Amino acid sequence: MIELKVHHRDGTDTIKAEENAFLLQVLRDHGYEIFAPCGGKGICGKCKVWRKGEGSVNSCVHRVTESMEIVLPDKREARILVEQHNHTLSIPYLPGPALNLSGYPHGVALDLGTTSLVFYLVNLISGSVVETRAVLNPQAQFGGDVISRISYTSEKEGGLSELQKVILNSINEQLDHFVEFVGISGDDIVKVTISGNTTMLHLLLGVDPLSIALAPFIPNFTGEQILNGKDLNLHCHPDGEIKVLPSISAYVGADIVAGIASIKPSEEWKNYIFMDIGTNGELALVTPGSIICCATAAGPAFEGARISCGMGGLEGAISAFDEDGYTVIGDISPVGICGSGLIDVVAYLIENGLVQADGLLEEDFIVVPGDQTETGNPLSISQQDIREVQLAKSAIAAGVNILLKHANLNSDEIDKVFLAGGFGNYFNTESAMKIGLISSEFSGKIIPLGNTSGTGALSALKSIHFDDVIQDLLKRTKYIELSDHEDFTMDFAMNMMF
Repeated sequence: MIELKVHHRDGTDTIKAEENAFLLQVLRDHGYEIFAPCGGKGICGKCKVWRKGEGSVNSCVHRVTESMEIVLPDKREARILVEQHNHTLSIPYLPGPALNLSGYPHGVALDLGTTSLVFYLVNLISGSVVETRAVLNPQAQFGGDVISRISYTSEKEGGLSELQKVILNSINEQLDHFVEFVGISGDDIVKVTISGNTTMLHLLLGVDPLSIALAPFIPNFTGEQILNGKDLNLHCHPDGEIKVLPSISAYVGADIVAGIASIKPSEEWKNYIFMDIGTNGELALVTPGSIICCATAAGPAFEGARISCGMGGLEGAISAFDEDGYTVIGDISPVGICGSGLIDVVAYLIENGLVQADGLLEEDFIVVPGDQTETGNPLSISQQDIREVQLAKSAIAAGVNILLKHANLNSDEIDKVFLAGGFGNYFNTESAMKIGLISSEFSGKIIPLGNTSGTGALSALKSIHFDDVIQDLLKRTKYIELSDHEDFTMDFAMNMMF
């Protein structure tokens, strides 16, 4: 028998399991409720649990081969998994001709984010999601946002090649991990689909991104890019298909296209707002006849950058905070605070009168004392951190106002607000409304969908029919450049107050 330690909201248990048993069945046999709408067939990818040292795994296809520690989803995470299932577009499973390159074909969907990379390994015979892994984007050492990285490519000789090399090395490390984890060869990885913002996709392909940062902000490409494994020296089948999903503009990338395309249409909503809040705030207003989108320079605060104790939404990050304490991803001693935790802390400070309406914080607020952290250093919020939050939330709120004005709609005519991105995995909407990131007029209409960029990349991996959905979306989409909009500066200034 193999011993498992299970962390859940009421404490920690130690249970035993037969070797090679599926983790989902083991957990259910011991009375734990795990959401698995496909019945444990490995198709939906919603039975995720956190395995320490490995990351997020799909419990229905994850075998127990050694002692491990498992962290079960909290209520907020569980809700997101349910909402993803209920609102994700269902399309026929048809991976395409790459399937014929191997007798045991696998594919990888990649959400290439500015701060984090999220990988999904899929068995292309069964369609099951075998493993999900998230790692930090190694390009962060060259700048926390896309403009910093673009500047690096233009100011340093060989900078573009350097940034491309580090991202490809990181991808290859994960491909090597998958090969070892499943017991396949690199040639069995026959298809890779990639979603991400426009700058990240340029850096991935080694294409000069400078025009993205300069008016009139025209990228070198926005259309779908099809390559093969040997073009990028990836550790997969040399003739395997590498599909980079299309973007809309310099600052509305394939991550937004993939995300909106992945949402299942419904008669329950006529108009809805799609918000992907990360280093940039990418927004779309979807109506029956059109899709209007824009991007705001929110800055990297909600991704953990430029915050004194900030970090991405990875293991060790405080993801939630209130008067009763805090929640840490992975249930370990805290290392830093990710975006969702930051919003909770700022909302708490506002609610308790520690931050004034203009953002004044008279002294640093200690979130966690040093004797409770992994590093031994206290985690605190400073005045500069508050200013970063003000700038970020003002940009998002102003962007939403501009979209509503452009569509000649009022807030009460919006039926739903879909929150996307890794940030949305732990997003507390009540806290967001308290700080003014989201209008309180949207209360009761907000649905967190988590990483829709990853969901879209997965859909593109699993079915060539998803291409048609994307093309229809692109035909209906119009982009607004906020820097040219006469009302944006005033809206931005008006939303700075808490």
